[in-house]
Amino acid sequence: MSPQSRRTFLAAAAYAAGSAAIGRAASSPNEKVGVAVLGCGRGSGLALQFSRATHSQVVTICDVDENRSGRLCDRIEAETGRRPQAEQDFRRLLERPDIDALVVATPDHWHAPVTIHACLAGKDVYVEKPCSHNLAEGRLAVQAARKHQRIVQHGTQLRAAPHYADAWQRIRAGILGKPLMVKAINNQRRRRVPHRPDEPVPAGVNYDLWLGPAPAKPFNQGRFHGSWHWMWDYGTGDMGNDGVHQVDLGRWALDLKAPNAVSCSGAKLGSKGDAQETPDTLVVTWEYDDLLFVYEQRDFTPYRMPGHRHDNDNIIFGDGGYMIIDRDGYQVYYPNEKGRSFYEKWTDPLTHYQNFIDCVRSRKQEELIADIEEGHYSSMLCHLGNIAYRTGRRLEFDGETETFPADSEANALLGREYRAGYELPSI
Repeated sequence: MSPQSRRTFLAAAAYAAGSAAIGRAASSPNEKVGVAVLGCGRGSGLALQFSRATHSQVVTICDVDENRSGRLCDRIEAETGRRPQAEQDFRRLLERPDIDALVVATPDHWHAPVTIHACLAGKDVYVEKPCSHNLAEGRLAVQAARKHQRIVQHGTQLRAAPHYADAWQRIRAGILGKPLMVKAINNQRRRRVPHRPDEPVPAGVNYDLWLGPAPAKPFNQGRFHGSWHWMWDYGTGDMGNDGVHQVDLGRWALDLKAPNAVSCSGAKLGSKGDAQETPDTLVVTWEYDDLLFVYEQRDFTPYRMPGHRHDNDNIIFGDGGYMIIDRDGYQVYYPNEKGRSFYEKWTDPLTHYQNFIDCVRSRKQEELIADIEEGHYSSMLCHLGNIAYRTGRRLEFDGETETFPADSEANALLGREYRAGYELPSI
């Protein structure tokens, strides 16, 4: 087991046992981490989690849509008895001494820019997955966190379920023989995105700020709350939205970093004819030394795969057996027999969020369950898959420079042009 995997395993196991002692000695017993939550979609659940975590206090809810922030403030007040302030512009949070950490649950195109700005302002960050809208800004977020010594946790909270680290330890001990292939599966039913006419910006919405670094376009509900996931200017498709969890787990299982090459076949099948831009069906292959990592996505399926408990799973194939693993456990299969089975229903406990708060207090970046660089590598694989889909060809990749050595068109998709006034700051 690698040192990083061992640290993650020990952290998850400790928290699963109910321990919250990590880092407490670094601060007074009554000191709380002031948290600002950005975004009221996924941010609603995160705000509740951080309002329940020990030594954590949600002091501000920030959303460009004032119609949503007030409702979430109501929920947190009902939960805790303390009402957070409502804010519309995240930039004002960077100057406030009562805010120690930003929880970034905005659309994808704001994840890395907010993270970078926060690090430069001396704030710690919990950033939702994927940690970036493109590969280049993801690496800049890592560099900003390191240079300014910030605690940055990635929102791949399944890493906090201890049975994954247990399974990976058994794989490294040889339970499957030599691993030769990893498969990540994202199998679910997504709603169609209807075509809508452009319309005036709703009252209470700072639409220019919502667009941020993205190109200026008229307001359209089909590109706004929720639907932005399926538009290239703001989202990363379902591979970056939900599939990134399975990509992260498959990569973590064998401590994979950057691949040697990537290829992709994809299409709009269930969403054919609607306004969605990103594919709903994908088969991506990342090539490593002596191993293939495959991702399958089917967003048109109301059913699970035969033999699977969940719509989203991972399978690790070795030359001696294979393992199916999901958020509730795993089963090992050998020729003509079944091996060890582990099953324990998993919900989303406080583990991942408490780990972030405790590391903010202790300043022990090495004890994070999902450090920003781990998030960058998992997000990277999603970006590479999307680039292979958009270029329509197999692409060789240099993991040292994080570029495509011989493909200028693909390299152009590693970053983006930032709209005037919303350029990335120098780190």
